[in-house]
Amino acid sequence: MHTTIDIDLKLKQGFRTLFPDYATKLEKATSQDEINLLQAAFIEERKQALADALGKDITELKASDQTAAIPLKKETYDILINATGDDIKRQLHVLIDGLERLKGMEQDDAGLVTAQILLSGALGVGLLSTSAVVAKLAVGAAEAVAAFAGVSVATVGAVVAIAALVIVAVLIPIIYFMHKPANAIVLLINELDKPLVFEHDHNVHGKPMLMTTPIPEGIEVPGKAKYPVAGFIATQKRDSALVGTQYGFTMGYGNTGTKFSFGVECPLTSIYTDNNCYCAIDESAEKVAELTTKKNKQFWEAEKDGFKLSIRCNSGSGSIAYYVARAYKG
Repeated sequence: MHTTIDIDLKLKQGFRTLFPDYATKLEKATSQDEINLLQAAFIEERKQALADALGKDITELKASDQTAAIPLKKETYDILINATGDDIKRQLHVLIDGLERLKGMEQDDAGLVTAQILLSGALGVGLLSTSAVVAKLAVGAAEAVAAFAGVSVATVGAVVAIAALVIVAVLIPIIYFMHKPANAIVLLINELDKPLVFEHDHNVHGKPMLMTTPIPEGIEVPGKAKYPVAGFIATQKRDSALVGTQYGFTMGYGNTGTKFSFGVECPLTSIYTDNNCYCAIDESAEKVAELTTKKNKQFWEAEKDGFKLSIRCNSGSGSIAYYVARAYKG
């Protein structure tokens, strides 16, 4: 059994191996402002590298607080929807760690790799790799991606080799280097037949830091499989704040008018409330942000008109709270 310390160490070591210069600078940072500047510079550097690989202007890429959706193979999906405690944190770390994700695909069928690259937008945002990993994937997956997306294998290889996960760029410096963190990191799984599209959010305390939108319905690769899709949403305390983060966000169910809202809280201290969560159908982001604190629960479910929502937190304590949330049919 891996401990929480093992999970943390593995992800931090992976970041240090891939980006040693930035890891060293972050470790030497003496203030939160310095960490923020390094983080912003890192994101812009990776975006520029991706733009160069795509032959695009950097302004054509998505904003740095956006990231790609993630296709889930059946084994991963089954683990996530049943995860509790440290298993939630462990599974989210595997997904946050882009190198681990792509390494895990080396032996997967080309369909899953194709789905990930297609979901990544512009054949690149959302993927992190090394040339060695790309070489292994190129045997089958790159050809599948190229054929399905109508591009050259060379384009796929170049983009996958150079693109870095925005998730990694945003989350890892905060997870490991922020002074007195209070962060809530949510993985939302879309099990419905329409995309989940961001509509509105509300921070009682803190500030949003990451939003995957849209989170598409399951993606089907012809002749391979159909994969459920998930996306990350995250919030953090403000830089010099003496309170943590208390946050609500609303996702629209396609253009139907139905709204799914989730609330999360990670206080700086647990004197009054613990890490908690809440969800509701056709409620506002403001309302769920308020109710997550009042209910102060680590698991919540909601049901209406045949739809179901659920959200579960890994622990009532801890300066970073991890959540798995679902939107599905009852």
